Amino acid sequence: ERERQYPAIPKKELSIVGVLRCPICGQECAERHIIDNIFVKDTTEVPSSTVEKSNQVCTSCEDNAEANGFCVECVEWLCKTCIRAHQRVKFTKDHTVRQKEEVSPEAVGVTNQRPVFCPYHKKEQLKLYCETCDKLTCRDCQLLEHKEHRYQFIEEAFQNQKVIIDTLITKLMEKSKYIKYTGEQIQNRIQEVNRNQKLVEQDVKVAIFTL
Repeated sequence: ERERQYPAIPKKELSIVGVLRCPICGQECAERHIIDNIFVKDTTEVPSSTVEKSNQVCTSCEDNAEANGFCVECVEWLCKTCIRAHQRVKFTKDHTVRQKEEVSPEAVGVTNQRPVFCPYHKKEQLKLYCETCDKLTCRDCQLLEHKEHRYQFIEEAFQNQKVIIDTLITKLMEKSKYIKYTGEQIQNRIQEVNRNQKLVEQDVKVAIFTL
């Protein structure tokens, strides 16, 4: 879940609410504003970078059935039954399911990826982003508690947010250049005013002595 910025806590609140201090930046934050870091909280072991295709079982169900395919979008191995279900369900029917023989370690993405599981549906991975609630969800969440909410798959949401952030960075850089230019102009104007002030003071002194 993305980081959120909160204003500094008013002094009158410090004695009322629990306050935690960040050991890195020293920023104080009310305990009620703290959000669990699901990537740190989850302790699931990172899978091996070697894909044992011959022994690979389906990771979508609990039958320990042999995997016959791999869903690129869900990053999940599927057995024959789950492949058929995958191709029927609204959320996943347009996904790319590759045959086991066609899957490379790079496609699986097992080298550095750690599966993050839903805190409510323990065996479901967080693979969706609920736009309505602004939070990560699993398939069960989206079908139940978040039914009819707007959602995206994480990869799609990431790409969309990246475009937005890149656009904002470009605009900020442009404004930064303008602010720097304006600041230089103001400094030049201040120096000019100071020079004129000294000239006027000298003229006044000369005028007084010549009276």
